[in-house]
Amino acid sequence: MTPRQDERQAIVVPLAAEIDLTNYERVYDRLYTALVSGAPVVIADFTPTWFCDCASLRRLLAVQQQAAAQGRQLRLVIPPGSAVRRLADLLGLDGQPHIYASRREASA
Repeated sequence: MTPRQDERQAIVVPLAAEIDLTNYERVYDRLYTALVSGAPVVIADFTPTWFCDCASLRRLLAVQQQAAAQGRQLRLVIPPGSAVRRLADLLGLDGQPHIYASRREASA
């Protein structure tokens, strides 16, 4: 899936169905490319993702912190009830300021 510009100047990056140590670098590269494009907001869309390992999810949160240091936002769309959201809850990430239930919320 390719990143696309949202009507609010956010770049939406749909993520892979599975994210783990075998493909995390590709995910990171896509997000990094979107962040350095100058967009103030990049939305990492986990909607199609049914699996993400703990290490990859934590690394994506590190990318979120890097974006903040550059004055940009990396917003994560992780739908409620999804396996990735359950993992985020287990890791204590629920309630993080840039995790949203839908792309619409993340774009607002």
